[in-house]
Amino acid sequence: MWDKLRYWLFSRKQRQQPARNVQFPVYDKVQTVLLIFDSDIMEKNTDIRTLTGRLMQDGKQVYWLGYVARKDVQSPLLPQSRMLGLKDHNFLHILRKDVQQDIAKDEYDLLIDLTEQPCLPLHYVALMARCRFKAGKHIVEGLHDLDIDMPATDSHIPLFEQIIHYLTTIQSHDIKV
Repeated sequence: MWDKLRYWLFSRKQRQQPARNVQFPVYDKVQTVLLIFDSDIMEKNTDIRTLTGRLMQDGKQVYWLGYVARKDVQSPLLPQSRMLGLKDHNFLHILRKDVQQDIAKDEYDLLIDLTEQPCLPLHYVALMARCRFKAGKHIVEGLHDLDIDMPATDSHIPLFEQIIHYLTTIQSHDIKV
């Protein structure tokens, strides 16, 4: 029962969002990237650190935001990274106002959503983040501008590689989608 209500509220919030000016990115011109992901319970996230390094080698400024389903988050809050936990949302999985403001304050060229399973707090992050283009796994209809449909894995790397493959293969020259 609660899950139906939670998803109904999310879809209502999604419909209320203003239309965005979506532009397919030229990967070489992307400067800022926001990675969002579901964290492992120990918050090690070695995959995310590897992927962050790869993006930085490509000359991208990388920010990441993860979610772990426990009250006490151990990762420090840094300007480039943040880990959300159970204390950052209410029982309907709606993010606290201060968290929403933190997410919406900056603008990014590209959002890469590496969420493998449904996770409403991260869906809210993807919805509220101010990004010119959003890419991720197809979990919720209309959440991303580029949806990748692939089976879940234990690693974020295969999804990341698919997203980067499509972003580098499609030559759009800033064509609006």
